Amino acid sequence: MHKNYFSELVKLLDNASAPYSGFSVAAIVVTKNQSVYRGVNVESAAYPTTICAERNAIQTAVTEGAKIGDIKEVHILARNAAKALIKAHPCGGCRQVIAEQSGYDAMVYSYATETEIEQHTIAELLPLAFLGAEL
Repeated sequence: MHKNYFSELVKLLDNASAPYSGFSVAAIVVTKNQSVYRGVNVESAAYPTTICAERNAIQTAVTEGAKIGDIKEVHILARNAAKALIKAHPCGGCRQVIAEQSGYDAMVYSYATETEIEQHTIAELLPLAFLGAEL
């Protein structure tokens, strides 16, 4: 059973920087040793340089010493431009990073409310992933 991070995600959403889209995302990554890392989306006027919340949290985990295979859980909550909390799933780029950094073994939890949580394995969200073994 995973910990419910809803209230922490709600607070974390206030740190997101989404001045262009108004679409704020917060993510919490949990490693196999139960370390917790947080991330929010940070938009840029040059859209390709924008960073998603999930990748922000994972890159922080890696910066702090997490290794490939250490990522166990990714928890996500979003708020749209109308300020309504909504369930969001990782974009394709984030799915790729989650797959690689978790060793294709993470659970992804997408929150709509404190009790409405959708969960998927990263393998369900990114079937037939390219994980780099072919390189």
